[in-house]
Formats: sequence, C-alpha cells, structure tokens
Amino acid sequence: MSSRKLAMYLAGCTGAVLIVMVVVALTTGASQERFEHVLLPEIYAASLLAHAPGLRAIMALDIAFLILYTAFFAALARYLGALGRPFVRLAFGAMLATAILDIIEDHHIIAMLESVEHEVLPAARSITEQAALSMTKFSISYLALFMFGLAVPRTTKLGLALSLFLTAGTLLSGVIGYALPPAHQASFESGRWIGFLLGFGLALAWLMKSADEPNAETATPAPPAPA
Repeated sequence: MSSRKLAMYLAGCTGAVLIVMVVVALTTGASQERFEHVLLPEIYAASLLAHAPGLRAIMALDIAFLILYTAFFAALARYLGALGRPFVRLAFGAMLATAILDIIEDHHIIAMLESVEHEVLPAARSITEQAALSMTKFSISYLALFMFGLAVPRTTKLGLALSLFLTAGTLLSGVIGYALPPAHQASFESGRWIGFLLGFGLALAWLMKSADEPNAETATPAPPAPA
C-alpha cells in the first residue's frame, strides 16, 4: 500500500474517532478542555467528580485518537517526503512531541480524578502545571500543522486550500485562542473540534485527488543507455 492510500485510510479512521468523541462530549457534558485551565482546587475537584464517567470515556477515546493522528501524520510525512517537499521532518517531529504531551496530559487528568475519588484534593501547583502542559501541547501542535501546511504542494485548488488552512488558519486560531479573555475561551475551544474535522476532511479530499508517490515498484523504468 502506498503512503498516500495509507494516509487516506488513517485520516478516515481518525476523523471517525473524533466524531465519536464529540458525540460523547455532547451527550455527557464532559469536556477535556474544562481541565486545561487553572481553577480553584475545590472547583476543579468538583468538576472532575461531576463528569467522571464521560471524562473517562473521552480520555479512552483520546488515546485511540492520538495513536491514529500520529500514524496519519507519519504516513503523510512519508508521502510528502517522497515528493521532495520541505519541512517534513520538522513537521512530524513536532507532531510526535505533541502526541507525547497529549499522553502525559490525559494520564495526568485521570490521575487527578482518581485522587479526588479517594478524597484527595488536587494541589494548586498540579492544576497550574496541567494548564501549562496543555498550552505547550497546543503551541507545539500549531508549529507542526504550520510546517505541514508549508510542505503541502499548492499546485491544485485543494492543495492550496489545505495549505492555507494549515498555515493561515492555524496561526489565526492560535492567536485568537490565547488572546481571548477566559470568559470566552471555553466557547472558542469547543469549536476546535470543528476545525479538526475540517482539517482531516480537507486532507482526505486532497489525498484522494493526488497521485501515489514515485517509488521503485511503480516508477517507469529508464530506457537503456545507447551502446
């Protein structure tokens, strides 16, 4: 299977898991974003307990999500690299760092939930560190997406749309997200899921219209040299 086709399948699977996560969040009222900001320990603990079942479901799905999106970007990086595109290694390295931070974030939030269930209040420092970890994760993901956007060929309308979405769209999202006052951040972050779905949809559409990467198995043999 070519890297392009593998990336297509992985984009579809990643998007499917993302949709399930959105459905769980809407039906249970649980949200990972709620625990990515600094709150008073008492409020933080009460929110963890109030949304425990839904939060556990979202965190379980998020593990599948991060595995799939890492595999997708690995396949995409291989495909873009075979096309000779720039910034591919830097882009995937930053995305891999994002996945590692995502794993730490998920398990840290679940660890705090288990502490609360044992009647141990989260320390203010742990909550602050969680918020800093989440912001770092998103900032590195912005770097990764921007670099992937620069690597996407802009030779077709879909390629141009995907490139602009990943570059200009990512920069705009990052600036607005950090500049908004706390009262409006929750609404903005809830719309982040829509951006994720649009991104995977655009990537899938572009990959479907693209050609497989050149390789030894499909490349046309060179004509024999003249005697």
